[in-house]
Amino acid sequence: MKDSIKSIVVLLVICLVASAVLAAVNSFTSPFIEKSENEKVRKSLLVVMPEGKNFKELDSLPEGVAETVKQIYTEDGGGYVMKLVTTGYSAGLTIMCGINSDGKITGATCVSSGETLGNEKTYGELFLGADKTDIDGIDSVSGATKTTSNYKKALKDALSAFDILKGAAE
Repeated sequence: MKDSIKSIVVLLVICLVASAVLAAVNSFTSPFIEKSENEKVRKSLLVVMPEGKNFKELDSLPEGVAETVKQIYTEDGGGYVMKLVTTGYSAGLTIMCGINSDGKITGATCVSSGETLGNEKTYGELFLGADKTDIDGIDSVSGATKTTSNYKKALKDALSAFDILKGAAE
């Protein structure tokens, strides 16, 4: 009985020490991780909207925005950049889409994906200058129909969110 209590106390102390070490490491590294994440976001904003200036994230999403729209950034020229998360062949297809003040896509890029084909990495280039009426006319990639169809749907959701935002601004 004494040995089992001693074992429990020793394991508890080991767990507490390990937790304290992990907390210390986390408190030291978290500012660097946050800075790195912010830099990645800033770079992806400029990839999809190269002419954009002074991006600011909206505190909350407007009502009626599709579930695929996870974050919206405004920029000084009246454009928006949206972070979209959808499911292609596998879950977690994350897309950044820039839309200028005229409602035209300035860029779309996949920032993370669980896909194996790789088509989603460059598929966004086909949408440059497209608006809501052009999206359906862009071909899906053979062999990646599910991914490219959901990519197109996510971009339509971004353009619908743009319409909601423009309507709210007027």
